[in-house]
Amino acid sequence: MTVTALADNKADIEVRHYINGEWTDGDSGSSTPILNPFNNKEICSISPASSDQVDQAVKAAHASFRSKEWQGMTGRERGKLLMRVAELLRRDLETFATLETMDTGIPIRETRMEVSTSALHMEYFAGFAGKIEGRYQDLGSRYNFTRREPFGVIGQIVPWNTPLKLMARGFAAAVACGNTMVIKPSIVAPLSILRFAKIIDEAGFPKGSISILTGSGRTVGKDIVEHPSVRKVIFTGGTEGGLEILRQCVPTVTPAVLELGGKGPIIVCEDIDWAEAIDGVLTQAFARKAEVCFAGTRLLIPQKMHDKFVADLAAKAARIPMGNPLDGKTQLGPLMTADRLASIASDVKAAEAAGATIYCGGSKVTTPGLEDGNFFPPTILTNVTPDMAASREELFGPVLCVTTYKDLDDAVSMANDSEFGLASYVWSNDIRKSSRLANRLESGNVFINAYGYQSEIPFGGYKMSGIGREHGAEAMHEYTQVKSITVGMERFQSRFDI
Repeated sequence: MTVTALADNKADIEVRHYINGEWTDGDSGSSTPILNPFNNKEICSISPASSDQVDQAVKAAHASFRSKEWQGMTGRERGKLLMRVAELLRRDLETFATLETMDTGIPIRETRMEVSTSALHMEYFAGFAGKIEGRYQDLGSRYNFTRREPFGVIGQIVPWNTPLKLMARGFAAAVACGNTMVIKPSIVAPLSILRFAKIIDEAGFPKGSISILTGSGRTVGKDIVEHPSVRKVIFTGGTEGGLEILRQCVPTVTPAVLELGGKGPIIVCEDIDWAEAIDGVLTQAFARKAEVCFAGTRLLIPQKMHDKFVADLAAKAARIPMGNPLDGKTQLGPLMTADRLASIASDVKAAEAAGATIYCGGSKVTTPGLEDGNFFPPTILTNVTPDMAASREELFGPVLCVTTYKDLDDAVSMANDSEFGLASYVWSNDIRKSSRLANRLESGNVFINAYGYQSEIPFGGYKMSGIGREHGAEAMHEYTQVKSITVGMERFQSRFDI
């Protein structure tokens, strides 16, 4: 069953699950509405998958992994499958971008880039598929060699923010390494990934090798993670969810790749290009509504630069166009849900009560035409101290906390005083100084005068921000396991004198 997209967009929306090469309705006995964040109207409803359907999907992926067809497929052949997926994503770019925008509120100018990026992930890892190599050691009387082998079935739990791209990076690397997959998109933003199943089918993946089904993380996600035939888990989401995933992995000793929360510091030095740094901080703090774990949410700046920098930043933030995310002119869309908007607004008020100043923004947008959506403006909090909750907790929205520092040692100390360590940012035109700062920051990723990651850049967190690395050659180590094989070259001598 399909329904028609809203407004003038005629893309079909798939509301069924793709299990063992077949489309099937959910049989959980319930129905979940999928809402458009722009107006909170229902796009469609989906019946989540049941435990039995999860079991079917995992068993099919396990059988496919062990089949002669999958085992006999070379790395180059898997690479060709991924290249075909990239072609189909580009062919259907407008369909995927429209679905993603309707489902998440991300402006279509952004979702078009996300679909293109997803295709780039496929192409990048397609190139790696035929280059998975082991090692050889000559030990004299024997030799040893290692093989990098796939795990088997990988369960992937995808979040609701930029779902297609976040799914694509793990999918591409895992398949390139020879794994089969069961993928669960978020129950509140599943549309682009359910549509992706049609591309899997058209690309010619063996039956059962990939299944896509959705539902709650606490039910369907739990069933996937705890299934004894799932050999590894990919999870992107909040730290609380990551901790729960780890607990679920313990009984089966299942390893996991986790990209979790962040509270990214932005250190602005005195030796900057002023206009460039303003644009950079604006992007790091507010791009994609800051509903991304690697957003820069803590601005650390010298006291003497504070007033002018904040004023210039706020003036530019006020000019970011908000509106219908399907309009190509819109640059800041609505937050994902009304509950998230209310929670962030409450957090901002709590920060004000604790002593912070709401320099700009801070409450729901009520502009005519936007009042039914989950619009929250770019918000800047000043007079924020490191001990405040707003400075320590991930709000996951367009709220920037500003704190002044005395010297760079002070800035680094405050930047590192966090349980998170996903992404950090440095603005400086002194390469030596910025490189030293990058070395001192407790963060899996440091961007100097830059923003944004891509297929080639290893990405992951320190501390409570995660385990493992997506992207780059590092990802190939995440989705393979090492087998050591030793061969005796001389007649074996017993150790027993009998």
